[in-house]
Amino acid sequence: MPRRTSLAVMAWACCLAFTPLAEAADAAALSYAIDLQAPQAQRRLLENHLDLYRWRDGERMDETQLRRLVDQAPRQVRALLASEGFYSPQVHAELAHSGGAWAVRLEVQPGEAARVGPVDLQIVGGSADSSADLRARQLKLRADWSLPGGAVFRHEDWESAKRAALRGLLLDRYPAAAIRESQATVDPQANTVALALTLDSGPVFTFGALEIEGLRRYPASVVERLNPIRPGEPYVQAKLLELQSRLQDSPYFAGAGVQAEIDPEHPLNLPIKVDIEENRARTLGLGIGISTDTGPRAQMDYRDLNLFGQAWRLAGSLKLANKEQSLGGELQFPLTRLGYRDSLTAQWTRLDVEGEVTRTLTLGARRTHPQGKNETAYGLRYYREQQELDGAIGERRSALVPSWSWTRRDVDNLLFPTRGYLLNVQADAAAQALLSDQSFLRGYGKATWFHRLGNKGQLILRGELGAVAAASRDGIPADFLFRSGGDQTVRGYAYQSLGVRDGNAISGGRWLSVASAEYVRWLTPQWGAALFVDAGDAADSLAALHPVVGYGLGARWKSPVGPLNLDLAHGRETKETRLHFSVGFSF
Repeated sequence: MPRRTSLAVMAWACCLAFTPLAEAADAAALSYAIDLQAPQAQRRLLENHLDLYRWRDGERMDETQLRRLVDQAPRQVRALLASEGFYSPQVHAELAHSGGAWAVRLEVQPGEAARVGPVDLQIVGGSADSSADLRARQLKLRADWSLPGGAVFRHEDWESAKRAALRGLLLDRYPAAAIRESQATVDPQANTVALALTLDSGPVFTFGALEIEGLRRYPASVVERLNPIRPGEPYVQAKLLELQSRLQDSPYFAGAGVQAEIDPEHPLNLPIKVDIEENRARTLGLGIGISTDTGPRAQMDYRDLNLFGQAWRLAGSLKLANKEQSLGGELQFPLTRLGYRDSLTAQWTRLDVEGEVTRTLTLGARRTHPQGKNETAYGLRYYREQQELDGAIGERRSALVPSWSWTRRDVDNLLFPTRGYLLNVQADAAAQALLSDQSFLRGYGKATWFHRLGNKGQLILRGELGAVAAASRDGIPADFLFRSGGDQTVRGYAYQSLGVRDGNAISGGRWLSVASAEYVRWLTPQWGAALFVDAGDAADSLAALHPVVGYGLGARWKSPVGPLNLDLAHGRETKETRLHFSVGFSF
């Protein structure tokens, strides 16, 4: 017994003695340096993917594991370089230990990259009716192929080229297409790679009728008239996306999903399943706000999306601001089968700006035709206006005005554009023989151009031109004359303060010219700073146009409803500095 006890005690003592040493060994993991001798073009690939780099700071690294990684390194290097088209590299790896330090030397000579050799591209499948189409697609596939003979072969480029070739079929007519055969055969002697790709198109699919779920308040015609697809048309995925976009943009719906289930056994008359989430039919909104142009305001809005159960949209608005008060309503009808949007409007407005007070009653009808990035509108409006001037004699005006307008929005993002342009052109006319106090012809154009400068900079150029051909401006309603100055015209000057002086008041003229240049530097993804210069004027003759200049700096914030602009601008002619606040772009 005593002998056994002493042995146990000794063993326990040994454990106590060696435990700290073991812990110290675990804590002091082996470290090593890597000397990589390789061309710069391949260094990043090797540094990002080799296990020697990945486990260099591992807590459990020891000599055994390090030697294993060094032994495996040549094989890993060859596999990585092969993905870039280098199939005959020379790789040498060695491990050295000197002065208590470990060092790995890795020498890599990639050699010549393999080039693409013969390329065999085929499309099979389909039916007798689609044979001509598939022959044309095969010719186009060969013409557009992104990895032609003689190009450096990279595995990533090969996979990308196959995906692109298949995508052309999947998105248009052949949504069940698949890759039947795919081969990349390396010839080490010639250092080339022969490519062979065979695509199976599957059958031609055609669209069928809509299957609508979720409609409770509105008739199915609201969805059907937004549908760009006609039964029997060939399957095109872009058509499904267009239908979904139209539904989501419609005020009738809070959300919409569109899909077509692909069944190769039943390719004809593919049902289009539409899942709808309706908006509430009636809403009442109250709000308050402030504008640096028209001052503080209170507003009440009413909306009925299903007037008389016909999906007619009634929108009414009462706005009370310091310089402007208005009461109006608009009745919009559902989209017609030809893609037109029709509406009727009625509005009363009182505007008190720069000594001119106008009270205007407007009745109008309008037809809008959106077509992709373009929108064309035709309208007929009747105006009755009472003008009062500080220090001058006002007048009553009336006009029946047919109007035309064309807008193009070609930007990368409608809410936060960084490149592209916005363009609007308008034409209006009136004749004394048709319920108008003055005959006139009015033309107006506005353009905004966005250009990205580097990763964080942006240049915005803006211009406006307008002219009214008439014997005089007498009898022409204020809406068809020009004034400028304010948040989104010439900053540094009061709202609509640039125009024709009448007594102590400023009223509209027959000519307009405005130009603006702005540089925005985005400091963070949400916040930016801006420098700008504006120039412009409105006058009653071309010779009387004398553009004034405003310049300053501002802050930009990407708000949920568009870019919020807070500008501090100095008017060179008035020598006054003003604060301007606006949201988005007026298009």
